[in-house]
Amino acid sequence: MLLITGFASLYFGKTFIANQQAVIEKAAMLQKKNTLSNIDHFGKDIGLLFYHNKFSLANAPNAWAAFANGQRDINPYLISVTMLGLEGQIYDTDINNPVSLLLGNMDLSFVFIFLFPLVIIAFSYNLLSEQKESGVWSLLRAQTNQSFQVIWQKFLVRVAVIFSVALFLLFVTILYLHLPVDFIFFSITALIMFYLTFWFAVSFFIISLAKSSNFNASALVAVWVLICIVIPASLNLFLTRKYPMPEALQHVINQREGYHEKWDMAKEVTMKPFFEHYPQLKQYPFPQEKTFSWFWYYAMQQMGDDQAVASRRAIENKLAARQRFTNTFAFFFPTIQTQLGINNMAGSDLNAHLDFQQAVRKYHEKIRLHFYPSIFLNKAVDSTDIKDYKLEKYSPQQRPSVWVNLLSISILTVILIGTTAFNFKRQ
Repeated sequence: MLLITGFASLYFGKTFIANQQAVIEKAAMLQKKNTLSNIDHFGKDIGLLFYHNKFSLANAPNAWAAFANGQRDINPYLISVTMLGLEGQIYDTDINNPVSLLLGNMDLSFVFIFLFPLVIIAFSYNLLSEQKESGVWSLLRAQTNQSFQVIWQKFLVRVAVIFSVALFLLFVTILYLHLPVDFIFFSITALIMFYLTFWFAVSFFIISLAKSSNFNASALVAVWVLICIVIPASLNLFLTRKYPMPEALQHVINQREGYHEKWDMAKEVTMKPFFEHYPQLKQYPFPQEKTFSWFWYYAMQQMGDDQAVASRRAIENKLAARQRFTNTFAFFFPTIQTQLGINNMAGSDLNAHLDFQQAVRKYHEKIRLHFYPSIFLNKAVDSTDIKDYKLEKYSPQQRPSVWVNLLSISILTVILIGTTAFNFKRQ
């Protein structure tokens, strides 16, 4: 079962990421095509051209993203922006079926985190209780003082089988996804091995209570449901209530009002804060006498973004607070800890998306400052290098780490092993 679901999850995970890569490549071709089309249609008015023309930045998937899709199905991985207000564009994403998003995508990390523990439970729950219920245990203890060694050897056989399957799937992953055997590979492998060891420790702890097979099976399945389903879902609900996002709606209102209300105000109300924001642009003549100018229009767009700065930072702080609370809470729950660690290494977690958003902001600012002079001086489109701009790909610079994740799982595993050893010694 593990091999079949493992192979299927590799296929689904790779297909999901391959579709995103295909969209990125198609977007690169379309950007060039649309730029040439916009030049043909609006080439005589440079301000109008940049009103329509889009520039794209893609969050190119990490090599391990097919192993752990993470949040790449709900967060936009390709953002195309014009030179208008950024806050009205940066949150745009594809329209998806919410039921599909609720079910999520199947990848190999799902198999390791959710299905492997179930097989460990099925293999281990009656390891000792079956011997007692059949009367073999009494005979065994009457014949030798090393009866525990027999149970321990049977347990090690199960450990060897599960770990062999896990390592085999990781080996197939390297070949199928063309992954490098590097720091990330060894980190994810260590995290998975520690996680599986934790579940063996849980199973051995329940066995050490010397209860019936029915009790062991019920207790282990209850632990699995609690750790893998109930607690993560409850954490999500708790975070939603503890860190609500009313700022999201207010952010949209602030950005739109900051721009639209300037139509009915004197131009000085717009231009003064705009020149305070970009003092280097004072050198370009502002046509005060004109009823409408692209200089004034793009300044209004910037004022919309500036007026939404406070609500934008409030949203970012809330998301950062959610992530900090999750990291702290997850220290006591290996399932969440493992999921966070794998997604972090695969570059498919929330932090990776927030970093991508910051990259979009920097990219948008670079585009604006590069083309503002040409627009404000009303230069010919042919004098600009707009045709040279292609879709850019964002690549994170930081090197992720899983030491905290490994430490958390190790501490819990050691505690369980120590308690189990005490139980058997007492018996």
